[in-house]
Amino acid sequence: MLNASLNVAIPAGVYMITGELSVRDGHVIAAVTGAQVTLKTAAAYGGRIMTVYDKRFTVRGVTFDGAYADRLGLEGNEGASLVHVEGGTVVLENNKFQYAPSFGIWSYRSAQMQVRGNTFLECYHPIRIDGNNLQVGVIENNTFTNTAAFASIQHLTAINTVNLAVRGNTMRGAGLKEPKVHDFEGTWGNSIYIYNSTGHVIEGNNVSGNWWSAVVSGQNARNGIIRNNYLADGVHTYTAIWIEMVGAEYITVDHNEIDGAVEVGDTGGDHVTITNNIIRSRHFGINLNFAAKDVLVQDNQIYSKAGYRFNNGIYLWQKTSPDVNVGVYNNRIEGFDKGVAVNNAGETGTVYGIRLSGNTFVSDNVNVWVPSTITLAQPLGQ
Repeated sequence: MLNASLNVAIPAGVYMITGELSVRDGHVIAAVTGAQVTLKTAAAYGGRIMTVYDKRFTVRGVTFDGAYADRLGLEGNEGASLVHVEGGTVVLENNKFQYAPSFGIWSYRSAQMQVRGNTFLECYHPIRIDGNNLQVGVIENNTFTNTAAFASIQHLTAINTVNLAVRGNTMRGAGLKEPKVHDFEGTWGNSIYIYNSTGHVIEGNNVSGNWWSAVVSGQNARNGIIRNNYLADGVHTYTAIWIEMVGAEYITVDHNEIDGAVEVGDTGGDHVTITNNIIRSRHFGINLNFAAKDVLVQDNQIYSKAGYRFNNGIYLWQKTSPDVNVGVYNNRIEGFDKGVAVNNAGETGTVYGIRLSGNTFVSDNVNVWVPSTITLAQPLGQ
């Protein structure tokens, strides 16, 4: 099929794949203009459609079909990925990756990948990128759709990436059918899961309807920006964004529309800025857990949509060390039981470094709540 020319125009048709296609350096592979071209794995085939090492290549306008229903036994098996790339320079534009029982695109140490305008339908794991600490390019203007018909784990997992841009994508339904094998709760059923990475930008995406959440900026995910997105919570949780685990730090969350909570802290989530967002949550609005010590929360609108005054607009938990620096300024907090709640384990001990100023409280049962048994190292303000 991939003939001697470096420019390959594939005629219309469904091509049954029983062995890996050979891709050469400089190949540009595309469907003939206006043609519908499908590369479909045979039901008995256990391998990939393409495996490419250290080559420059482009694929446009082609459908990759992994025959998920016929190959259920290969669920999660990387050897059955549709496209496997290592190194090289890769452009994948306006293709369709569908019914993959494993990975749609599996990538390692491929710098400046360009994944644009593709459709990912019912893929177990549409994109996994291990950048090997290289500049890994852009995931842009793609559509990701999963339902409960087939198991899935995430939409995008990014590991060891530098300056990855994830923008303009529409993402729905990761993890609605639970995969047979996965790690602990929360490491599956997300659209975007980033760890051991730096400089990621997540912007202009529309993400909803997943099992767990929209975005996880996780372990050792540093210097990231999450901005101008619509992000919704999961069908199994009330959280839309998680910034957590050791080394998750220096993250900015700005100008997003968020239908769900923002969860920061646990064993990571420090040096975080949360500004200019509209947050509508059926639980708490923003939770700053014990490891979130240096945080700015400013100019957000935080609304409860629980239907009654419930939980906390902003929950400041376990700020028990003198290095805490948490500023909560000029936010609108509406419809909660407690607008801002400050607490430690057992409702005892000392709270440090919290400053409140200029916040507006509307229809909250209590504007600022601190148990009488807590000692404040300094006045909260407000």
